[in-house]
Amino acid sequence: MRFFKRIRRRLFISLAAVVIFAVITLFLFERTNSQLENKTQQMLHEELLSIGQMLIDTFDQQIAHAINQIELSGLEKTEGCSQRFFGISRFLVGSLDHVQDIGFISSDGTMQCSALRSSRPVAGFLKPWSLEAPALSLAVLEDAELERRPLAVIINKGLNQRFVVRFSPSVLPAVVGSTPVRPFLTYDALLTSGDRWIFKEYSHLRKLPVSQVTRQAFDLRGLPDRFSHSMTSEIFPLIISVSADVEALLVFYSRLGTGTISLGLSAGFVILILLLILGWRSGRSETDQLTAFDDGEFIAHYQPVVDMGNGSILGCEVLLRFRTKDGRFIQPASFIAYAETTGAIMDITRNLLLRVARELDELSKEFGHLKVGINLTGKHFENMTVVDEIQEAFGKSHTSFQQLVFELTERHPVQDFEMARMVISGIQELGASVALDDAGTGHGGFSYLQKLGLDVIKIDKMFVDSFSEDVTTMTIIDIIVELAKSLDMGIIAEGVENQEQVNALRKLGISAAQGYFFAPALSPEKYIELVRKSHTAKDKFALFEATRISQTKRIRPVGNATEDTAPTEGQLAKAS
Repeated sequence: MRFFKRIRRRLFISLAAVVIFAVITLFLFERTNSQLENKTQQMLHEELLSIGQMLIDTFDQQIAHAINQIELSGLEKTEGCSQRFFGISRFLVGSLDHVQDIGFISSDGTMQCSALRSSRPVAGFLKPWSLEAPALSLAVLEDAELERRPLAVIINKGLNQRFVVRFSPSVLPAVVGSTPVRPFLTYDALLTSGDRWIFKEYSHLRKLPVSQVTRQAFDLRGLPDRFSHSMTSEIFPLIISVSADVEALLVFYSRLGTGTISLGLSAGFVILILLLILGWRSGRSETDQLTAFDDGEFIAHYQPVVDMGNGSILGCEVLLRFRTKDGRFIQPASFIAYAETTGAIMDITRNLLLRVARELDELSKEFGHLKVGINLTGKHFENMTVVDEIQEAFGKSHTSFQQLVFELTERHPVQDFEMARMVISGIQELGASVALDDAGTGHGGFSYLQKLGLDVIKIDKMFVDSFSEDVTTMTIIDIIVELAKSLDMGIIAEGVENQEQVNALRKLGISAAQGYFFAPALSPEKYIELVRKSHTAKDKFALFEATRISQTKRIRPVGNATEDTAPTEGQLAKAS
């Protein structure tokens, strides 16, 4: 009997513990979820406020700049439809962005002439002049020849000194908002008189899928159908109204990671115990991996990409390296797989982007044409986070988005082509390019090129190595080159190690390459020094040879390589 009493007591204690844990979990969920819902609404409000302010600032700056240039030009001192008026107005139309036409208005409101219409009066264009007429006003014009209505800025300097400046709707940007939220947005540009100038919506864009768990966790009932925010220009009589569908909240909610909140809180205790056990057994935790940048352990090396015709440096590929405390370099093969499995690769890449922006900032200021290739893994194409991280890292850098080339490897299959295409489109909308790395070696074949809309093909070192040994390889390279030409894509050969390979690539019509024949992956200081020397060098190929010799003497042990032995390009190749 005593035995059964102990059993019943333990069952009761276990059941009580389960009930208490369930109550605590439910309480935490409700409290956390409520906070996240409030945070989500705040984020949407800030997004709308930011878009509205950006549109107002853009409009004010563009219009004010144009009016200032018109005043400086002396247009107001011209007399009627004189040759001087036509000369100045046509010059202004040709030189000022978004200005479509400039017209002269007589006292009775007739547009007597304009830069483009010469002497073709338009009666009743404006009301007759009066003393009460404001010095500057706006009006929306009807133009059947245009899909979007132009805006007229009326400058009133006196009885016979009225001018109308017609602005294109392109004064305001066609694309606003972050990529995930954009499909839910609309914006209105209205005059304070109530006349609508521009209405823009993005509902035709594909919306990111939202899980059913997220929809159940965030109840939209009781909320308004749309959230909106209006702003009025302090300079001109213009109102900008930006609004978003209520479902935009679910996008922000998902980005906060709350789609798994219920499962996370319920299983949190068990997972915590397991992680603690695993943590004691691990030689090094994920946290140590993520703080490696702060300790100076993860570093970026830069391998030049070269024009094989004249030896000019076209840019570089950024290669991630891990440097131990004693100065040895660990190849990516030793840590990339771990980083991808644990998700640490996302933080490593984010820090790498910031490091590259910082290290190449001055060089990009001097040489704004140099491309910068950065590797991304399959995980980066599972959501839109990397697009925002690219914008954050390079938005205020001298390295422009147009210089950036992000490389998608073919060695690891893309799981969700639709999402990958959205990520690639987001990167390309910034102005950056996307390359297919390791072309012909992996799962996707050339279907990647058809489905993903890539800009550059990189021929893998495996093909370059077997040029002289395998006829099949030459056939594959021929196909890749022809495909690249037909799709108007750039093409780069990787892993070039000797003059024979250079000659073969030139015959195939490939002009850009990288590899140990030109230079290994260099420290930022050495890469910057090489670029500056190459810019003024008469014999650029001789400069590469000197760089190879110099780097050979400096290489520290890698694997079985000794202090005096330079590893081959194969040993130095990235593993990603």
